[in-house]
Amino acid sequence: MPAARRSSPSPDNPLDAVLLLDGRHTTIPVARLFDDIPNVVFFVKDRAGRYVHVNRTLATRCGCRDPLDLSGRIASDLFPATLARHYREQDERVIREGRPVINSLDLHFYPDRRRGWCLTSKYPVRARDNGDILGVAGISRDLETSPGSQSSRDYPEVARALDYLHAHAGEPVSAEALARASGLSPSQLTARIRRIFGTTPQRLVLRARIEHAMHLLAGTSEPIADIALTCGFCDQSAFTRHFTRTAGLPPGAFRSRSTLTSS
Repeated sequence: MPAARRSSPSPDNPLDAVLLLDGRHTTIPVARLFDDIPNVVFFVKDRAGRYVHVNRTLATRCGCRDPLDLSGRIASDLFPATLARHYREQDERVIREGRPVINSLDLHFYPDRRRGWCLTSKYPVRARDNGDILGVAGISRDLETSPGSQSSRDYPEVARALDYLHAHAGEPVSAEALARASGLSPSQLTARIRRIFGTTPQRLVLRARIEHAMHLLAGTSEPIADIALTCGFCDQSAFTRHFTRTAGLPPGAFRSRSTLTSS
């Protein structure tokens, strides 16, 4: 069977995806799929922070029966001031910088309305004709299995380390710098990152730099050598080696594929 690829026709539901599968157009019900994934919140907001679409999980946790009840509302209508301010600042950073926030460790509401930790990723939503940023789309995945567990007490320090990493994604951040930002010793931070992400601080830093490079390759015409330096790599050769190992293809091929996908 031929591989599925993107096609130009638009689905009836703007959140659904139209693919060319086996030579025929088919619609993938993306919005319905997000409704059926447990413990995952999905949302789309406009530039003003108003919810345009949410999945049923988010609506339920905000005390609404119908996801449409959240349309046009903003975070401060639904969440305590400290959480709402954090979400808004995060949205504004995505819109201002034009690059995603990946796996931010954030507080959110769990089903019983208690606060719990989750991993949040947010992406700029761009106009297809000129690339203008029109809003933000994101998901948040629950991390805690039970309230008050030991793992839940590990999250605040790791969240500070991730905030530091996201703010310095284009720099050669060291594991020691992350530990200082978190307030933990390097060994304590390593143990907690392993428990949450299943990896080391060094690999987490590398992944953040590669993700920043992906954004620049897909969204700018900067030379690859300049992107390598911008993302903290010593030269283009080292950048290409790490990028290919992580992304599965070289930077130039990734850029070409991203250009074809967005056209």
